[in-house]
Order: sequence, then structure tokens, then C-alpha cells
Amino acid sequence: MKVQVFRTPQDTAAAAAEAFAEAARRAVAERGAFHVALSGGSTPKLMYAALRDMKVPWQRVHIYFSDERTVAPDDEQSNYHTAKVGLLDFVPVPAEQVHRLKGELDPAQAAREYAALLPAQLDVVLLGMGDDGHTASLFPGTDGLQQGGRVIANEVPQQFTWRLSFTFEEINAARERWLLVTGAAKAPVLAQVARGEGDFPVARVHDPVWYLDAAAAAELPKSGRRAQS
Repeated sequence: MKVQVFRTPQDTAAAAAEAFAEAARRAVAERGAFHVALSGGSTPKLMYAALRDMKVPWQRVHIYFSDERTVAPDDEQSNYHTAKVGLLDFVPVPAEQVHRLKGELDPAQAAREYAALLPAQLDVVLLGMGDDGHTASLFPGTDGLQQGGRVIANEVPQQFTWRLSFTFEEINAARERWLLVTGAAKAPVLAQVARGEGDFPVARVHDPVWYLDAAAAAELPKSGRRAQS
């Protein structure tokens, strides 16, 4: 595992923000644009705040989302809404370069439309991990774990809802995959994933870079970590 451990969630988010800015500058220099998929969760909120004042070539950044709830874009549960109020309202990304998953549409239609507008390859996909080991909206026991293609509508019975999500095929096709995981509640599952135990969806993400705080990493072996201050 490529693991970086930081003291607090704030430190973890700041490190991820710095890596985001660096990856954006590198992608723009090499390919003329940076195509990145954002995720939901609490750690990205902290990352968004850190990114506001960083040197990022926003005019060349294209924003996507790795998953979305089936809600309107102004709903507080919407991943797009979280990114908008936390980051996009503060930085000069051209509006036409922000591509949201349309959670207000029929889920199957929204998934088809989003798959059609994605670039050939994303530079970075940002992901989180739930206490149950899910990532994006690929939850344990759901049909989406077995589906191919790029974007799917995934029924999540344990949440009594449908979700829109990248498939593992799409996630693993990106140039880089980053998992931002913080909090003691994540530690037991993360330790099992590190040992190759269990059948957690997040284990299907190929060769990710893990950005962890000390609480999430508490049950990992000390060897193999890159500890940060």
C-alpha cells in the first residue's frame, strides 16, 4: 500500500490539497488540462477549504464527480453542492468545465448521460471509504460491484435509495486514484484491507495512494507507512 499518515484530518486534507495543486500544474504542463473527479465526505470539505488559496491553474481544470446522491444540485446532501459551496464558488473554474452528475434525473438516464461526457481518461479520481468499506457509491452486496462500463445507477438497499457512481472499471482507468480516509471508525476495516482480509469494495481500487490521519491508521503496521508531521 502507498500510505501517507498525518496527525489530524486537517493535516491530511492539507496534504491532499497540495498534491491536487501539484498534479494540476503537472497535467496542464504535460497535456494542457487537468481532469479530476471529486468525492463526497468530510475530508474533502477540509481539502476544499485548503485549496481555495493555493496556486492552481483553474482555467484549465475540468471537474467531475465520482458519485452522487439522487437529489437536486442545491440539496445539502449533494456532493456537487458540497464542492460548490466549499470550493467552486471561490475559484475561477469556468462554469462549462464543471460537470455534475444530475441526481435529479432518472438514475439510469443520468448515468448514461454522464458516461457520454467523461474524458477518455481522468487524471485523478478522489475517493473516500465508509465504515463498511464502500467507496464511491459501490456498497457491499450491491449489483454495482459487478457492473462494467463507466457510470452506473446503483440501488443501495441499506440506504433505501439509488446512487450514481463510477464503476471500478472507470476508477481504475484513471492515471491516479487517491483515497482520503480519516477517523478512528475507519481503522478496523482499513487494517483488514491492508492484510487482504474480508471482501470490502474499497479493496478493488487498484494501486491507490492513501491519505490517512493517525486515527484511521492506528491499526496498520508501522512498516510501510510514510509518516508525516
